[in-house]
Amino acid sequence: VPRINIFLFMAEILAMLQDSETVADITVVPESEMHAHDTDCDSDQSDDEATGDHNRLPSRILKGEGFLPNSDMQLPNPPDDDPGCSSSVSQTETRKVSGTNENVTSQIVGPIDVTLEMSNLYAEQKGKTLNLTEDELLTFYGILLISGYNTVPRRRLLWSDDCDVSNNAVKDAMRRNRFDEIMSSVHLVDNMKITADPFFKVRPLFKHLNDINNAIPIAEHVAVDEMMIEYFGRHGCKQFIRGKPIRFGYKIWSLASSSGFVHQMEPYVGSHTHLVETGLGQGPSVVLGLAEKAEVPPGVRFYHDNLFTTLSLVDEMTLRGYGSCGTMRQTQLHNVPFTAPQTFKKTPRGDAEYLVEAEKLIVRWNDNSVVTVVSNMEREFTETEVRQPKCIQDYNTHMGGVDLHDQFVSRYRVNIRSKKWWWPCFSWALNSAMKDLLSFQRLVAQTLLLRHGTKPSRQGRRSSMAVAITDATRFDNLNHWPCNTGSRYKRCKNCGGRTSFACGKCDVPLHVECFKKYHTE
Repeated sequence: VPRINIFLFMAEILAMLQDSETVADITVVPESEMHAHDTDCDSDQSDDEATGDHNRLPSRILKGEGFLPNSDMQLPNPPDDDPGCSSSVSQTETRKVSGTNENVTSQIVGPIDVTLEMSNLYAEQKGKTLNLTEDELLTFYGILLISGYNTVPRRRLLWSDDCDVSNNAVKDAMRRNRFDEIMSSVHLVDNMKITADPFFKVRPLFKHLNDINNAIPIAEHVAVDEMMIEYFGRHGCKQFIRGKPIRFGYKIWSLASSSGFVHQMEPYVGSHTHLVETGLGQGPSVVLGLAEKAEVPPGVRFYHDNLFTTLSLVDEMTLRGYGSCGTMRQTQLHNVPFTAPQTFKKTPRGDAEYLVEAEKLIVRWNDNSVVTVVSNMEREFTETEVRQPKCIQDYNTHMGGVDLHDQFVSRYRVNIRSKKWWWPCFSWALNSAMKDLLSFQRLVAQTLLLRHGTKPSRQGRRSSMAVAITDATRFDNLNHWPCNTGSRYKRCKNCGGRTSFACGKCDVPLHVECFKKYHTE
């Protein structure tokens, strides 16, 4: 399915649903839009909007290629009369997984083992005994995912007996107090090994996400932009970006396809940012650094906004065999004989001027405002039917991948919060894996709870709200009558003796002689 980090949880789901001892990761790569001539003609939705209904997938997904990375398993060959299905299998490594607690692939076991070890260690350092197990940790993840689409004002209401907020799936999977214990102790690193890196607590998380995402083939068109993880507390790495949907939080440099899949991400933490320094400035260093870490092959086309674009970046991208297209600021247009923006803005809308220089096309276009774009993918100036430069049309088409990913994550964001500065990154990672498909997120959450959860042996205490509602009914002096239940004896609510009578309204066992006292005192 599109826009889903399948590697993170699909391996676990497959292991749950099959009895085979061999587990493989599956990647579905849909056809690009330009080749998807067959669409759902009887539907008003576009292919991008047709998500969540597995019975009505567009043809570009049905005709996509299937990959089984790190596995020798073979997909069955399609029948001769079905030319629309194809499969491509990578035969690089065989991995056998067996046993009840070993039914997940190394890509999900690795971080779980580290989280288990570090969480138990952190609890010991605080003088507590956690004894966190893999089943409990996976159940913990499932509850976090449920909070993204089944939200309540406070997380404790998920375990309430009140009918308006109660969640039986959560109550039957884990006790509330046990969830609080795990949440207070969950960790990814050893606190006794603090480094100078401000993000040392979540470095394993981002490294694991990048390792997973790098297994997906790089798209032909990718965008470089910044993402924001919402955070309002105090931290030296918190950023403020005016005009963004999320203005306060942690900045993440990202390389994403135009469909919203992130291939590489790197937190911005000043001098400790793990990107190479090219000497061309921060913007070009981010673009080139993400390309190197993601091992982007030559021929891929990059799109970036004016925060990253310089003429020297485009020249360097040309030398490395990459396409490059981005908007530019006026301060970066050194020795380019263009009309000043204030003067050019007075020309008729749709006017353009351009310059071809050293394998670069620089275009200035008057739209709602004056915009300047530089590209090394065109050698001559061309316009569309609506008098829009071709390079600007390409930029508008492929630039929004990172913003699209942010939109997906924000829809069903984990609603359980913590005061720890790194918790937003932890919960954001779960949403980043799920993306936009609600039905898949629900499937993962329900499966984790049903498979790994442990139903409490006895019921917990009734909530104070339920008690208050019962008391209000008990003392309202309306239509309370004793009746013979005709069933086996029960204990009187007032004196504790055996009785077969009860209050017809309250449904409480009571002796006839205890009836008045119970409803008045």
